[in-house]
Amino acid sequence: MSHELTLIQRYGYRTIIVLILLFVFSTFLLFEYIVTGYVHTTLLILSILFYTITIVLIVGFSLTRVKKINKSYFTMESLLGKTGKVIKACKPGEKGSATVASEDWSIESDQELFEGDTIEVIGIMEDKVTLKVKKI
Repeated sequence: MSHELTLIQRYGYRTIIVLILLFVFSTFLLFEYIVTGYVHTTLLILSILFYTITIVLIVGFSLTRVKKINKSYFTMESLLGKTGKVIKACKPGEKGSATVASEDWSIESDQELFEGDTIEVIGIMEDKVTLKVKKI
């Protein structure tokens, strides 16, 4: 079952707001050019430039394919047994960071870990963002 995403779901509020603001600003510059009696050609040039930027961004965003991670594809339990590299050292009971499955995660270990150590995921903490790891 496939369903189409709305513009907001597909691109996010910030992207839509930026595109709307660019369009409004371009229209304002064009309006100012007309109101000043077609004297300030700089306003016309800037208006055309901002319209062009807006169109390029709209085309670029429409060509971008965004896929959200779905629970059916990714679960925290799928990280169990995965290996990774420590990127921020930590002492026992303290939090560090590691790259596991191409993502950066907070980690905790009963051993002292140093930057560059290879680790294995042995559990997931209650906060669901910190992995319990051991040095391998």
